[in-house]
Amino acid sequence: MMESFFDVVEFLAKNGLVTGRFLPYNPKLRGICDDSRKSNNFLLFVCIEGTYFDSHSVASGTPAAAFICQKSIDTDKPFVVVKDSRLALALISYEFYGKAYERLKSFSVTGTKGKTTAVILFKEIMSFADKKCALASTVLNSTPFYSEFSEHTTQSSLYTAKLLNRALTEGAEFASIEASSQGLEMKRLDGYHFDRVAFLNLTRDHFDTHMNFENYFNAKVHLLDLVKPDGVVFVNSNSGKWANKYASLARKRDLKVVTYGQHGDVILRVIREDDDGITFTLKVEGSIHEFFSPVIGSFMAENMTASILAAHSFGIDFGLIKKVVRNFKGVEGRLERYCGKGYDFYVDFAHTPAALGAVLKTVKKLAKGRVIVVFGAGGEADRGKRPLMGKMAQQYADVIFLTNDNPKSEDPMVIINEVASGISKRSKLNIVPDRREAIKKAFMEWRENDRVVIAGKGHERTQIFDGYEIPFNDRDVAFEILKEMGKFETFGSCKSC
Repeated sequence: MMESFFDVVEFLAKNGLVTGRFLPYNPKLRGICDDSRKSNNFLLFVCIEGTYFDSHSVASGTPAAAFICQKSIDTDKPFVVVKDSRLALALISYEFYGKAYERLKSFSVTGTKGKTTAVILFKEIMSFADKKCALASTVLNSTPFYSEFSEHTTQSSLYTAKLLNRALTEGAEFASIEASSQGLEMKRLDGYHFDRVAFLNLTRDHFDTHMNFENYFNAKVHLLDLVKPDGVVFVNSNSGKWANKYASLARKRDLKVVTYGQHGDVILRVIREDDDGITFTLKVEGSIHEFFSPVIGSFMAENMTASILAAHSFGIDFGLIKKVVRNFKGVEGRLERYCGKGYDFYVDFAHTPAALGAVLKTVKKLAKGRVIVVFGAGGEADRGKRPLMGKMAQQYADVIFLTNDNPKSEDPMVIINEVASGISKRSKLNIVPDRREAIKKAFMEWRENDRVVIAGKGHERTQIFDGYEIPFNDRDVAFEILKEMGKFETFGSCKSC
């Protein structure tokens, strides 16, 4: 139990992090803080050297009971210098706020795409089985009696530790947590320990920070370091060489591995895929179990299988799981379909070449008419993927409206032109920088049996420019435009029809 600063110093020293200390007295601690605007004299303040701001620079003016820092600071308060203050923050947060990993059975998912679908389905299965479950995801963070929209795929270690501690006080037995490569690399989950984890896939993304596939993969491998000795690792074998490598590294850590896909310990077969949803089977230990879900896209079956197998490994009956899957309407902004009187449009978060390709390929299979896509690429992110996204759009779409996503500090037209460089069939291409106008023009292009895909932002509620944000949700904007066109009344969510 960490009650005083000396307890913290001793804990960090045992973990080999301490390089210096100033301990004139031993203050009691009421909590931990990493935001100088929110600190007070009863909290342990952790100084972080970030990309844009270094809180060491304001430590002398920050009220706190004591400090953890990566370099000496100007203060007469107690402080400890550590090798890595991000790691120190993670380790002490999960210890200070209840050691939730000792009392919660936890499931975590990593992969380029599909993480949110997997963790939310797992949470819904557990809830249906009367098992209270915490959730930390890209779109929502929740405890049994509380929820709020998320700002990151993997929140800060301090935020997550407090969330899980709250979940415990509300009677939670399980936790379902997304693990992004950047979150893992920034040690936001270090100090937490998982019972079940899943690796879904690896396609190009985040090369602005990871630089190449090997670094990107190795960031995701770090999740294996956080699995309990008796934990289980589920691996989607359909993701090729990276799946094989992930499974091999898990086995080298003496972890139990369960592979699934066209080949593996569990055989996954997609039986039918249409506008009503997908039907798939899982062959588990010689028995075949059939599932139906109203979500569309065969890749969704791969994401859901990780959750199904994880839930079953915790003793949840396949019969109950089938009921949840049958009623699972998917996740906001993940291939959400809206339809009415011969018209269909979809909202999807796809912001990588592989994700955009998978979504457009799925819609093309189902479309009787043309596929029209509205998309862009985000600023301050991997520039190398931009022309590849253009190529995917060209391959599967008949009409392309190239627009802004979240340009952030970059020149929007530079981003658009880099995406456009991957599109050689210029007859397909329409460049409309204003995203609302691009969606409107796509709808005006619409003919009966055509399908419009609005890709890139999914659940997001703002559009980010250089120094400011504006309210913008693709689905809401689409319906505003449909009202203007006099077509809104004909539309509804097809998953609820």
